[in-house]
Amino acid sequence: MNGSTLRVVGSLEEVPSARDALTVFLAGGMRNCPDWRQWAIEALADQWHRAGADRPVTVFSPSRVVSARAFSHELVRWEHDALRASDVVLFWFPRGNEKAPEQPIALYELGVAAATYKPIAVGTEPGYVRRDDVGAQLGLIRPGLPVRCDLNSTVGDVVWALRRTEKALGEAFSAAGTLQAV
Repeated sequence: MNGSTLRVVGSLEEVPSARDALTVFLAGGMRNCPDWRQWAIEALADQWHRAGADRPVTVFSPSRVVSARAFSHELVRWEHDALRASDVVLFWFPRGNEKAPEQPIALYELGVAAATYKPIAVGTEPGYVRRDDVGAQLGLIRPGLPVRCDLNSTVGDVVWALRRTEKALGEAFSAAGTLQAV
C-alpha cells in the first residue's frame, strides 16, 4: 500500500483509541458458513493500494475460531466497541448451510448500523436466504444503498467510503490547523 499499512485486530484484542488510521469492521456470518474474512482483508489491501491511498487502515475482524470464553460478555463488548470505533462497516452475508443459513446476529448488527449515519457496505452471497429482506429493509432506511452480490464489489464500496472519510478527515484537520494558526 503506497506507504500505508493495513493492520488486523482480532477478537478480544485491544481496540485502538487513537485516530491514527481509518477503521473497518468486518460484520457478517461467522458460523455455519465459509471463512470469508481473510479473503475480504486481502481484497481490501489490494483495492486500497490500487486506489493510491496513503492513510493506514485498521480492520476489526472477529474470529470464527473462538473459545468458550469468547462467548461471554467480553466478546459482545469487544464487538460493540469495535463497531462503534469503525469508520465503515462491511456486512457480508454468506449463503451458510441448511442448519443455520440466516446469520441472525449479523442481521441485528446491520439493523443497528443502518439506523446511524455510519457508512456501511452490504453484500450477500447468491443464495443467501434473507437477501430480499436485507434489500427491502435497507431500501426503507437507506434508500439507494446497493446490496452487492459478490464480496469483491462489497469491498469496493468500503474503499469508496474510506476515501470519502479520508477526504473529510483531511479537510477537518486542515480547518483545525487553520483555526489554530489564526
